[in-house]
Amino acid sequence: MTLRSFSKVCLLATAICPALLHAQSDTSAKEDERMDVLAREQGAWAAPKHRFSVGVRILSSGAKVDFQNLGSVPSNFTISPVSEGLKNRSYTDGTVSVDSLSSNERDANGNQTSTPGGRYEVYSTDLDGNQILSGNYLSYTPGLTRQWTALSETQLSQMPGYVAFNIYSTTSDGVGASNKQGATGGVEFQLTRDIGRGSRYFQWSVLTGISLTDINGKTAGSISATLNTYTDYYSLNGLTVPTNQLVNPSTVGITVSDGGVDRTVLTEFTVPLSNLPDSTLTTNTAVAGGAAVNGRWQVKGAYMMVKLGPSLRTQLTDRLGLTASVGLAGGFAGTRYTASESFTVASLPDTNLELIDTETGSTVVGSTTTKFLTGYFADVNLEWAANDAMGIFGGFSAQQLSDYEQKLGDRRARIDIGNSVGIRGGVSIRF
Repeated sequence: MTLRSFSKVCLLATAICPALLHAQSDTSAKEDERMDVLAREQGAWAAPKHRFSVGVRILSSGAKVDFQNLGSVPSNFTISPVSEGLKNRSYTDGTVSVDSLSSNERDANGNQTSTPGGRYEVYSTDLDGNQILSGNYLSYTPGLTRQWTALSETQLSQMPGYVAFNIYSTTSDGVGASNKQGATGGVEFQLTRDIGRGSRYFQWSVLTGISLTDINGKTAGSISATLNTYTDYYSLNGLTVPTNQLVNPSTVGITVSDGGVDRTVLTEFTVPLSNLPDSTLTTNTAVAGGAAVNGRWQVKGAYMMVKLGPSLRTQLTDRLGLTASVGLAGGFAGTRYTASESFTVASLPDTNLELIDTETGSTVVGSTTTKFLTGYFADVNLEWAANDAMGIFGGFSAQQLSDYEQKLGDRRARIDIGNSVGIRGGVSIRF
């Protein structure tokens, strides 16, 4: 090659290099852009499909509970009819017991040594070995009883010549009360599964979730009820009972002087009753509104709500997203209904006649029930992504669930979960 030829090649290379460099630069830029698109497509294809969230929610109101048919306080006493003969009989205001011979008025064979309708004396031995009078008692008399107790002086005046024994109870006049639970909170777990995209900014998902919320409706107060009074009359057989002699046998220590020595002799002043009530005089009355029943009533428990429905998500920024969900809801409620009720009567102002659980003896009675509820839900949430896996969210929640009824004896409670709105918040994990 000559020097002239080499010079021409150098000039040609010098001219072509800028063009080659420019072409190579264009190719690199296009390749970078292609790789970015491919990375985005691969990233979208490999993005997490599930989102699990756990959080709390606070609803503006809880369940409304309507308490109905309140005020039934049954008697704890069952009276044997006269046809069943001699029996111990207990009443709200006293007892009448079967009488029998005392140990001091019968011999070794069990035969009566005292005179029916009369009196007998009891002697004891003093320190000097002398027999001294220590008691003077009323004899056992068939057909009568010395074993009776009344609680009120009014029992002597209900019917002249008789002592009245009463059993009191109440039945509902249909009076009720209601309570609306205030703001209530609970925990919530939720899972969504991506199923498609409407565009780069919209994403469809299916949502399912579980939440647990408390139920607590309670009220207290005084209501009117029907007062029922069952009365038996026991004859005094022409005798009169002092008003201070309502607990029998009734004995008083009497001081006597014997040879200049004063001693106390227990002397019985019991006025015996007929040992059976007069069945022709027995009454059973009911006075509507005749009793004021004081009570406390409560329905307490919780319900678990399961929800299922579609969810739409839009990405507002790289980290901020908005989600809306709506669908069906089902609830499983479990509650315990408890009641305590009591009343007084005019003749026994200091005696509280209470509702009693016949199995446990407790003054609080209760029943438990479980019910399935149906309804719907709607949520709107704003979520901020801390990174590709975790985020925090907050938003609004609305729900509606059906009501149900719970019974406690004759009482009924209508529990209405109803419509409620609230706020919710927590953390979410994508995987």
